[in-house]
Amino acid sequence: MNSFIKNKIKLLPFFLGRKQRTAKSGIFRGLRMKLDLRCQTQLYLGLFEREVYKWVKRLCAGINTAVDIGAGEGEYTLYFLAKTGAKKVFAFEPLAECRARLMSNLRLNNLADEHRLKLSSKYVGSSNNESMCTLDLLLPSISPPCFIKIDAEYNEVDILKGSPKLLDLPQINWLIETHSKQLERQCVEIFSRLGYSTVIVHHAWWRLFIPEMRKSSHNRWMVAVRNAGIEMNLF
Repeated sequence: MNSFIKNKIKLLPFFLGRKQRTAKSGIFRGLRMKLDLRCQTQLYLGLFEREVYKWVKRLCAGINTAVDIGAGEGEYTLYFLAKTGAKKVFAFEPLAECRARLMSNLRLNNLADEHRLKLSSKYVGSSNNESMCTLDLLLPSISPPCFIKIDAEYNEVDILKGSPKLLDLPQINWLIETHSKQLERQCVEIFSRLGYSTVIVHHAWWRLFIPEMRKSSHNRWMVAVRNAGIEMNLF
């Protein structure tokens, strides 16, 4: 085996496995996270969910509250805490492994003891019990303008059904990942009945070459706002 190949093999442990890395581009740029480049290279390079970055920045401008449903390992929670002026951030992540990684990422950014953050292990849905809560339960703690991100694996409609009071408030901006065409249509119908403007965020053309390897080919985001101050045709 020549020396070039030997040197490459020696470098493999650096590139593989979950290690502390700093995001290089996009809205998460500068945030430190433990990332595994075998499956999180796009997050590291700023390509992960790149299509929604302009929407996130636009809809988070001037917010007082942020809600992250399906927080996962916490990239959006970190963004809300480090890069917006949100006075309160609510993060929901029922999976223990993901919460542990979220807490690790918070520590990497000196945000583990952040008083603005309320982290919950509950699912968000249409009822309140030991393992689930509705968004309307947060109503006394939410100060508009508020940004709500939902990535809840086929439960997006159920979450909206548990949010009638919140949906009726002004200055609540929503970003929702829909997981089927039917769920997308149902979400649009709910928002349209309440006077919201909605936009479907389509996949970028370059996803043909750099796919995100989603479970469903339909997975895409939608935006819903009821705020005359936000131009919906800028993107």
